[in-house]
Amino acid sequence: MDASDLLNREVVWLEGERMEGNSWSSLSPESRAWLYSANRVLTAAEQVVLRDAIEQFMAEWVAHGKSLLASWCLEGGRCLVIALDERSPNATGCSIDAKVHWLQALGEKLDVDWMTRNSVMHFNAKDAKWYEMSLAAFWAARKAKAIDDETLVVNAVISKKHECDPTLVCSFKASWHESMWR
Repeated sequence: MDASDLLNREVVWLEGERMEGNSWSSLSPESRAWLYSANRVLTAAEQVVLRDAIEQFMAEWVAHGKSLLASWCLEGGRCLVIALDERSPNATGCSIDAKVHWLQALGEKLDVDWMTRNSVMHFNAKDAKWYEMSLAAFWAARKAKAIDDETLVVNAVISKKHECDPTLVCSFKASWHESMWR
């Protein structure tokens, strides 16, 4: 892959595809949330592996020996949200580290990188395709008016469950990018 591929490459996004953990719908909308974007879409078989592994992890996830009330959803076969109801015991540094290490290990098993943070996924309405580009290239595209207020983006800075329901996808003008643009 050369540098131009990193700046603007088409990505797969499974429209309408969403998987949810067993307790996702009952988890408080105010639950703390972490978003992890895979560097590629997971196959159907990999999504089953993820579902089974994360349900087991959720059942065993603890902070200072106390179970955490948490769940997850996978959007578009790529964007994993892990949410924690902080009315149950709060996640501690150790339990958050355990979550990250678990996800990294699962990523190694599936050959998926969940930790890349400097790219933006957006939808180009002209060719009806999703693209991923570096943050710098995204801002250059905005300046060149290739990205406008209505361009759909993955809102990567969610911090609460209600910010990703019903979807993680929103217009540029409704995302954190808009406030940075001003």
